[in-house]
Amino acid sequence: MSVLPPVPLPFGAIPLRGDAARAVAAVRLRALAADLPDGLTVRMMDLDDSNLLADFRVRVVATLEDPDHYRMAGEVGNFVADHLGDRGLTAGIFRKGALVAYGALGLPSAGDHNRGRDLDLPESELPWVAHMSSAMVDPSERGRGLHHRLIDWRIEVAEALGRRHLVTTVSTRNHRSWGHLARHGIYPKRLVRVGGDLGRLLVHRDFT
Repeated sequence: MSVLPPVPLPFGAIPLRGDAARAVAAVRLRALAADLPDGLTVRMMDLDDSNLLADFRVRVVATLEDPDHYRMAGEVGNFVADHLGDRGLTAGIFRKGALVAYGALGLPSAGDHNRGRDLDLPESELPWVAHMSSAMVDPSERGRGLHHRLIDWRIEVAEALGRRHLVTTVSTRNHRSWGHLARHGIYPKRLVRVGGDLGRLLVHRDFT
């Protein structure tokens, strides 16, 4: 995927969210679309896709070999509404109109839950955090590089938006997922507890 230059943000600027962030993300989607295997298309998802995304997530989670690989109990807030609305960005990959993969990026603002606090980032850095929330691929489409492409897209979008800290949590038992993230420079930094008693790796990439 070719990399477009980041959007210049003046010092002290408020990070983009909502429609402005979606416009930046949509531009970065062009490279992903051009790089997809034959028969697949990609587009930005929005609140009209809420039921589609919710049903897809439930179906994919039900196929996991180890239920600990992804537990929705570890999520904060309303994942679907947040990532299809103003608190995030989501790209969906489709085959003949059916959703087969998605990648979601969370854009926390003041007052929102922010994984940067788990890294002990200073308050001044928290506005520049993006959450590499989750990506899922239909079992029938795995092994085609879709997860890696969705990681690349979210990295490009976060950097373009000036979100210089990319953070997420991943199951310690989900070696494939955190191995994929590490290949893109998103490395484990510490162990944290989420959803009450779920042990997770906190992974982070700093663009500075």
